[in-house]
Amino acid sequence: MLRTMIAVFLSLGAGEAFAQETIFRLKNSTGYPIRQLSVSPTQLNMWGPNFLRPPPIKPGEAREVSYKAPTDYCMGDLKAGFADDGAPAVWQYLNLCTLQKISLHYDRASGVTTARYDE
Repeated sequence: MLRTMIAVFLSLGAGEAFAQETIFRLKNSTGYPIRQLSVSPTQLNMWGPNFLRPPPIKPGEAREVSYKAPTDYCMGDLKAGFADDGAPAVWQYLNLCTLQKISLHYDRASGVTTARYDE
């Protein structure tokens, strides 16, 4: 029993040891207020916790956001949840290791997401 508890404790702490605080500037060009952001390794749908602090990011607004970035992968997906309760949107294949500034675009009618790193 004691060995099991120690193993669980060590495994929970290991996840934090392989993460680093990452800050990037996000511009909301979706047309909808973003209230949640989370990341996952590309195409695995293993979403981390919401790392966006209130208030929601309004359309056209830019804000610095920070999260605990994993150090064991660079290519990841970003999922946004919207304050108007619309379906979440996902941007795939983002290089999280070099991410400094990004503008998220979303066409809700078609479901197409695009991102620009130069805005």
